[in-house]
Parts: sequence; C-alpha cells; structure tokens
Amino acid sequence: MKAIVLGCGLVGGVIAKDLAKDKDFQVTVADIDEGKLDKLTKETRIRGIKADLSNSSDIKKIVAEQDIVIGAVPGFLGFDMLRSIIEAGKNIVDISFMPEDTLSLNELAKKKGVTAVVDMGVAPGMSHMIVGYVDSLMDETKSATILVGGLPVIREWPYEYKIAWSPKDVIEEYIRPARLIECGKIVEKPALSDLELVDLPQIGTLEAFNTDGLRSLLY
Repeated sequence: MKAIVLGCGLVGGVIAKDLAKDKDFQVTVADIDEGKLDKLTKETRIRGIKADLSNSSDIKKIVAEQDIVIGAVPGFLGFDMLRSIIEAGKNIVDISFMPEDTLSLNELAKKKGVTAVVDMGVAPGMSHMIVGYVDSLMDETKSATILVGGLPVIREWPYEYKIAWSPKDVIEEYIRPARLIECGKIVEKPALSDLELVDLPQIGTLEAFNTDGLRSLLY
C-alpha cells in the first residue's frame, strides 16, 4: 500500500517512520523544508518530496498515486489541505489542530466516496478513544472529564512542559476559544478559563483549564 504523510514536523516524521516499519507500506513524506526531508530519508526507505502544502494543486498532484493520506500539517494549513484531499478522492487520517469545523466537509466527502478520519492526534484523538472505550464498559456515562498535558520526563523550570508538536499550534491552543459541553449543550468559553488545581500521584499539583480539545467529540 502506498501511503503519503503531508508534513515532516515533530509528529509527521514519527508517523512516517512508524509506517515504514511495516513492509506492506511504501511511505512518502512531503514538506516544503528540504532539510527536514533529507534528515528523515537519509537512513530510511522513506521517499521525500518537496511540496508546497498550502497549494491545492500541488497537494492533489502528489497524492494522485497514493492509497492513503496522513495529514500532519500545522493547524492553519489543515482545513484547506483536508478539503484538497477530499476533492482528490483520497481517504485521509488527519491530526491537524485546525480551528474550522471539519463536519462542513461531510457532504463533499460523501459525494467523493471518501473516508476522512479527523482529530486523530493526542487530544483531540487518543483522548477521545480512551473516553469512548471506557464509556463502552459502563452501563451509563453521565459525564467525562479529560485532562491532558505535555509533561516531560525531565521537568525543567520555568514551564516544566514539553512541546512535542507544532509550537505555533501549542500557542494557538492557549488562545483559541474553548468549546465544551455543559448540561448537555455546547458552550464556548475563553481559553485558560475555569482554572483549577489537580493533584496527581507521583507528579504533584498541576493547573488545569479549558482548551479547545473536544472538537469532534462535541457531536
């Protein structure tokens, strides 16, 4: 199977390496940064393509011969990239932290016969799957609270935080209005609102606040 990863950043590069471990996949990664591509492909069987992932025509061209697309671009590129992939008639798994409503592309995806699995990062993504799994074990679930943090193994002042994905999107997460569900209704609150302290065993006391991490789980 031919798979292409769009974006060779902190996460996209790792996705490409993981896919390349499976000999059933022929892996290509596309990015505008030749240095990142050279570093990734130098000692692997991954193929690199320099491409402008903000250009719809370029995107459609490089995915034309691919069986599956993995979107790993910064959030500000995510929605237009996703739309281009759907227009090209390609199935996609996407991790981009985009502000737009991906469900607005649902009818286009149906028309093109495309499966688009979005919000597949850590949160949104893994957090949703964990909540869904636990919910399947329960007779009834009345509420769910998701706490997510980038806690490094070695904690250093002043932030004791690990940026493991797009730095721009880390900042975006802390300024974008947060959507959540209260009393069965979708509400919007400022980022960093409803500050609370959470005590975690073997870690200590941490601050927690609202960010826009529910996304597709809202619906």
